[in-house]
Order: sequence, then structure tokens, then C-alpha cells
Amino acid sequence: MRTEVLLSPRPVRCEVAIVIDVLRFTTSAAYALANGARSLIPCATIEEARAHAPRALLAGERHAVKPDGFDLGNSPLEFTAEAVQGRELAWTTTNGTRAIHAILTAPSPFPVPHLPPRPFASTSSPSLYGRDLILASYVNLSAVVALLRPRLEEPASVAIACAGRDGGFALEDAACAGALVRRLQAASGGRLPMNDGARACACLDEAYGEDLSRLFRDAQHGRFLRDRGFGADLDACAAIDAVAVVPRWRDGRFVAG
Repeated sequence: MRTEVLLSPRPVRCEVAIVIDVLRFTTSAAYALANGARSLIPCATIEEARAHAPRALLAGERHAVKPDGFDLGNSPLEFTAEAVQGRELAWTTTNGTRAIHAILTAPSPFPVPHLPPRPFASTSSPSLYGRDLILASYVNLSAVVALLRPRLEEPASVAIACAGRDGGFALEDAACAGALVRRLQAASGGRLPMNDGARACACLDEAYGEDLSRLFRDAQHGRFLRDRGFGADLDACAAIDAVAVVPRWRDGRFVAG
């Protein structure tokens, strides 16, 4: 399995795409689906999200602030079972959902035998055969590795896209990508082909390890959130392997994988 890390989102030709936005979208998405949300629709704009009301709950933020009229913000603490169980969420964020839309504009990967050519697989099967788009963060790292493990010996191409911050580099996303790369490397017995971005991110993870409090203190976006009263969110985002759910793209939305 060939693995590359993109330090900021862009269209990429691959068979499996993984988007990481640790603070906070992909973390909150994992919590929402773990707590029973039916599905998540990533929206590029606030107006696009509003078009899904009232059928769907509206969730998201712009620069950490919940838009007017939205039901939920982007805090992982908001997506409780009481708030989201059985509901569809239309979600838009400053970085994470925009990164997803960047990935979705990528040209289709090379056709896979027995699958019709389309950007991503729409089958409900839990198998990762074919093409896939998933969301990762520290809270579901082990679940993501378990999902990818059957592909390790295959000639699949995997792109891990860091959502970043305002189109630029985000330390926490890169470190999380490195944690995923290092776990995949260990699972492959040290035989994982990597690009330079993946190697650089693995070095970041080696430097921080599981000291996510230090990582979030060093990260610009971590300081931004703490200064605005979201310190409890950082603790929730640092709960490594707190959930066993992987958000996976199915028919225009993410569902629990």
C-alpha cells in the first residue's frame, strides 16, 4: 500500500483518501456517528448547509463561531446521543469540510475490476475493496488502522490529507497523520512505501507521541481555541482511540464504518 501525506488539501488521484482535521471536524464527526447520528453531509458553505433544513440538523462553524440559526457548533462535546441519535447532520466548517470538497474534485482513480468507474465506492459493504473516502483523528486511530489493515499488502494508493488551517499548514493535523503513518508502518512490518510528507509527519509524531496536551499548546489552532474558551474541546480531541467508528463516504454523505 503506497501512502502519501498532503500537508494541505488538494485534488489527488488515489484509491483511498483520508481527511484529518483534528481540531475539530473529523474528531466531532467520529463522536457524532459513535453517538448514533444517521449520517453527515459535508457542505462547503453555510448556505448549502441551510438548504438541508429542517430535514437535517445544521452543524458547523466559521472561525470557531456557530453560524446564526444552526442547531450545533463544531465542538465534540455537543454531539451527544441525546442531540444527534437517528438524525442526519448538514455540516460546514472553516477547514474540514472544505478539505473534503477539495478531495472530491479529484479525478477518478484508475478503474477497479468489477466496479463501475466513479469517484468513490457507494456500496454499503464494510470492505475497503475499491475506492474510499474516510475521516480520521486521534479519537479513532485504531479503528482506521483496522479498516486499512487488509489493504497493506495490496498495490493500493492511499492519500492522507491534512485539512490544515485557512489553507495552510496545521501542526496538529500533520502530527496525527504521522501517528497514522507510524501505526500503518508497524502493521506492515516496516514495509510501508511513503512519500516525503509521510516521513516528515512520522517524525512529528515521534517527537510528540501521545503528549497531545503539549502538541495542542504548540499548535496555533490549539491556542486559538483555548483562548476562546474551548479548552474542554481540546481534551476531547486528545482522547486517543475513544471511539471505534470510522466515518466513511457513502452516496454523498458519511456514515459509520
